Amino acid sequence: MLGSFINGIMQASRSWKIILLLLAANMLFSLPMAVLVFLFVMKSAGGTIFAQRLFADNLDAVWFSDVINDRIPGASLAGAGIDLLVMMCVMALVYLIANAFFAGGIIEVLASEDRGFTMKKFFSGCGHCFWRFFRLLLVATIFYGIAIGIFVLLLMRIDSADKLSTVERPGALKTLAAALLLLALMALVGAIQDYARIGAMLNDRRKMWREWFKSARFVFRRFLSAYSLYVLIAVAGLMVFGLIAWLRGGVNQNSSLNIFLAFLLGQLAIASRMWTRITFYAAEIDLYRKLSLSSATTEAASTERAEPGEATA
Repeated sequence: MLGSFINGIMQASRSWKIILLLLAANMLFSLPMAVLVFLFVMKSAGGTIFAQRLFADNLDAVWFSDVINDRIPGASLAGAGIDLLVMMCVMALVYLIANAFFAGGIIEVLASEDRGFTMKKFFSGCGHCFWRFFRLLLVATIFYGIAIGIFVLLLMRIDSADKLSTVERPGALKTLAAALLLLALMALVGAIQDYARIGAMLNDRRKMWREWFKSARFVFRRFLSAYSLYVLIAVAGLMVFGLIAWLRGGVNQNSSLNIFLAFLLGQLAIASRMWTRITFYAAEIDLYRKLSLSSATTEAASTERAEPGEATA
């Protein structure tokens, strides 16, 4: 498992062309929205102290309330909140679809013999596996929903127990335990999803429900290796992202140079997430191949030992 982890980090660190491509795609998606937000801020708060606060990544509640109530006719905070929620859901859906699309290209490159990146190879993998990966996304959504449902039920039971308790919120630790359980379940679903994509790609399988349960069996039969590898990469990725985000938060955006520096650190933080995603696939492909080869060797040895007995009988 540790060997696959190190191998995944090394491959991801060499895959800078994929990271730059994904970063460019992310910028193309987010730049128009960033420009619109910038122009809106300048139009509504230009020449005021709010503009400086907003450009320093601080959402000023007074400005937001003023914009909603006074500058947008017929708008309200409740209506704006609903519109914002809908927009966030749409953006999340687009992100998940894009993730499923690019996953095919990443796995195609990392699973090839030379592991060399070319645009043809990358986008060939994206298109070849998109529909299968999209169906896997729908399957994973069901299990993510089950995990969230378990968390909500636990919170309801904890809240009911709190109301009957005679001490100050004894359910705080239980709530923390429920949150940790949710993270563990989400990580489990994520690991199964990754290995289902890898299995579908490497073995050219097209029945995604069957592939999902094959992947689940693979993860549970090799739980210590497969699940531990996923959690280890997730923790390492969060640490790298957290460090860069902390450095960016320490930049006082009071000048054009500092704003540009904060922008570069922000892009580096986004690139670190893409590096983590590539590390996931590279390490998991390595572990999948090792464990599959080990299983095939064990089955072949068992068959060879059984054959002499059958011949004697």
